[in-house]
Amino acid sequence: MRVLSLTGLVTHALLVSTTTAAKCASPPINLPYRSISTVPGVLSPGIPLQIGSPWQSIAIVPSLQIDDTFLPRYTNTCIYDTPINTTSTQPQTNRTIQSHVALTDLHARDASPGSFSTLNENGAGIGEDWFTRCAQTYGGAYQPSLSPSFQENRTNNQAFHFFTDIWRFGDYADAYATTNDALPLRKNLSSSFQIAEEGKTFSGYGSALLGLTPNSTILNALRQADMIPSTSWSLTNDSLCLGCEDRAASTGAWHTFHPSNRYVNPDLPCLIKAKVEALNWRPREHGVEGATLIQETFTACVDPGVQFLVLPTNATSAFEKIVGGNVSAEYDDYTVFEGSGGNDTGVLTFRIEGGLEVNVTIPGPGDVAPEKEGEWTVPVGKGGWGAYGNQTWVLGKVFTDRVVLRWDGEQQEYGIANRNTNPAAKIDLQPLGCDEFLKLEKSITLTPGTGILVGSVVGGFIGGLAFAFAGFWFFKWGQKGVRSKYAQLDEDTVPMCTMSHGRDSTAGALSPPPPSIHESLRSQRLRDTRPGAQSGRGFEIADGQMFEAPEGGTIYPTKRGRNEM
Repeated sequence: MRVLSLTGLVTHALLVSTTTAAKCASPPINLPYRSISTVPGVLSPGIPLQIGSPWQSIAIVPSLQIDDTFLPRYTNTCIYDTPINTTSTQPQTNRTIQSHVALTDLHARDASPGSFSTLNENGAGIGEDWFTRCAQTYGGAYQPSLSPSFQENRTNNQAFHFFTDIWRFGDYADAYATTNDALPLRKNLSSSFQIAEEGKTFSGYGSALLGLTPNSTILNALRQADMIPSTSWSLTNDSLCLGCEDRAASTGAWHTFHPSNRYVNPDLPCLIKAKVEALNWRPREHGVEGATLIQETFTACVDPGVQFLVLPTNATSAFEKIVGGNVSAEYDDYTVFEGSGGNDTGVLTFRIEGGLEVNVTIPGPGDVAPEKEGEWTVPVGKGGWGAYGNQTWVLGKVFTDRVVLRWDGEQQEYGIANRNTNPAAKIDLQPLGCDEFLKLEKSITLTPGTGILVGSVVGGFIGGLAFAFAGFWFFKWGQKGVRSKYAQLDEDTVPMCTMSHGRDSTAGALSPPPPSIHESLRSQRLRDTRPGAQSGRGFEIADGQMFEAPEGGTIYPTKRGRNEM
């Protein structure tokens, strides 16, 4: 049973209402979908969210299950149904593990969400670190008692309640500045979240969930604060674009879905219902033919918040026979094969009604857990924990990682297209759910510390210019001072470099200049600017005039011989 906000009761009425395109409230915001560390040595994928004062970090997973964003809390019941007595040395009876694991599955599940340490025959944890395990399972958690800005809001049942606190997307400012060359005017916001009561389990939620439904409380709060362009979005396994889409991220035609009513069919309580017409398995080995896994169509929910696939029983049985492996364990969120042979890495191809084909790679044991030789973990489960319920078919994150998923609030429809895997594709952000992005001047808002630093840099640059001008002035002044010691030559004075030396420059008398030398002298003064003509011949040419060096030269002081130096 999913816990929904009261606004979810009017979802269908809002979805059928007509909307008109509006001006975008802000520039594009493309948040990275990445891994963060909330406990040492553990990486949790999601959208980094920081909440409370001081900030507490959580990796939240985009989801279409709920309207209100769900945050797990640090509690020793996040894994167990009853509190863990970490100080007692006596075996604890009456302890049951949360519904996604049976007491008979007494082994460590370190490779899966919801994993826990080894249990004894009573289900008691042996050396259990529930604080760390809770963070590992849910991508971090929130502790209200550590935040003075926490405010109780309302309660919808005995297991959950709502609260308000200050929060921000961890990458919001960086993403904003990178895309727009400016810092946002606002980075923080206070809005409502859903949280479990102390001592209660999380009703089957498998992670911290970022509600992205049409009635998403967090998107509406961001839009009202003009922090996102619109409440539309597009999602890949790399980023969540709020109010925008990357046109270069998709390839092929878009396949559209109108939102379904979540309350009509309890077996499919989801917004996107896709009919799977064909499902084939093809090993990666060349020359090996694929095989079909289903004989009739089935309808499944599409949700990036579910971490795995939930397929009909006949499909999983056919898959087991094709790969030649024995199922050693089957859980809500994955299946373990033994003796899978060589065909343990391949592709599941889903063909959706309307012609969309999506290839999903299932990595083999060598790609995932080489230390567990002989075991092959496949992300196909029974449902239940972390999904919509047992036997509810779901195409989860394993599927949505291979596509671009979007919600267009203007058209009131979802879209799915194949992901463009070309690494050379350049990002092309375009408005989604609005007409045109808000225009910004390219500027950076400075903090006082940054202003001092920038001021120092600017001051140093101006000082450098002043020094350069001073050096240039002294150079010109020195050059003029030297030139003042030269006597200007008259028209009949001819520099020696212009005279002909005959065939042998070392013998015989010098020949007189030709008659035309006086007529061409001025042009030669301007042309002959070789270093030897300026300093080695006892004259200088500048501004069309010639100057003769004073007696004794200009290098040594006047009236002092070389032997006196």
